[in-house]
Amino acid sequence: MPPVKAQFGMTKVIVSDIERAFAFYHSVFGLEESARVSKGEGESEMHEIIMGSERGKMSVPSLVVQSYPNKPLPPPGVVTLGFIVPDLEAAIDKAVNSGAIIKRPITLMPEHGIKVAFVSDPEGHLLEVVQML
Repeated sequence: MPPVKAQFGMTKVIVSDIERAFAFYHSVFGLEESARVSKGEGESEMHEIIMGSERGKMSVPSLVVQSYPNKPLPPPGVVTLGFIVPDLEAAIDKAVNSGAIIKRPITLMPEHGIKVAFVSDPEGHLLEVVQML
């Protein structure tokens, strides 16, 4: 099976204070806010700020700062790598056949214009795989 044609899309860093993290990356590197996402409840509650080179426009690759207010903070250096693919089902099948473990199955998120799934690579690193709708 040939590799899935993917584009590296994003790096996600989990932080305790997303506003402070955004202010840092904005003031030091000039990254602009392109979108905010808040979803979930309880332990699944999550907030993120997506940043790129132009305000209000999605750029690839992007930097995303996330917070999970009801979960412990992971050790520094833990990140999520994001890939944008044209066929999410094929990419997840290929990943699993190559040793990945599904962490969150494919989920349709039309409000954000995506389908998304999370897998871990063979060493346990978290990957977010996205198909734009």
